[in-house]
Amino acid sequence: MFNANFPYVFKDFALLKTALTVPAPNRQEPDNQRLEFLGDAVLQLLVSDTLYTRYPEADEGVLTDMRIHLVSGQGLLQRIPHLDPAFHDSLHYFNRGKMWKTKAEVDAVEALLGAAWLDGGMEAAKVFFTLLYTDADFDGVSHCTGVSDNPKGELQQYAQRFLQTEPLYQLLRREGPDHAPNFFCSATLNGTSAEGSGSTRKAAEMMAARNLLALLHEATS
Repeated sequence: MFNANFPYVFKDFALLKTALTVPAPNRQEPDNQRLEFLGDAVLQLLVSDTLYTRYPEADEGVLTDMRIHLVSGQGLLQRIPHLDPAFHDSLHYFNRGKMWKTKAEVDAVEALLGAAWLDGGMEAAKVFFTLLYTDADFDGVSHCTGVSDNPKGELQQYAQRFLQTEPLYQLLRREGPDHAPNFFCSATLNGTSAEGSGSTRKAAEMMAARNLLALLHEATS
């Protein structure tokens, strides 16, 4: 029996049906592959927007690492129970009880986000997004990925704790046109240096700090 107990009520029921119709040989009705393509982009946008707001000091590399962790197939698979029982009940209903692989469930979640986007825009997609991801997911993601969202602060703490000194930052050069500059900076601590680049001097310093931290941790491991 169809369970329509989703937190968002679709105005266009056909979108919901298509989102949860798994590709299968000889299937006559539309499957969810196109909606999965759209939903993947919607998910990336919503995760990116949340990370950008929550981690104002994180550079592009750190944000990318965190996003990859959150939107990976394994990451989504772990969050599917947040949509139950409506999700699995609906999959069984629309697919007439046929079996499917685990990846098909992940694809269906992305397709569901795509369908919600088409049906009600960003606000509709956010209904499912906030079910899938909690504040704790974003608060702890930097620890899960093993990267620092504030490498300059972490380097400062390392310097004070182990060396009783301060890291030094130097602008090495600036390249590119005014509308798209690229800065190169170095970070030095107790004779050990690393370089980094970025679209701003601050971003370049953060990348240099992150690279220097990696060198220091490697040397002491």
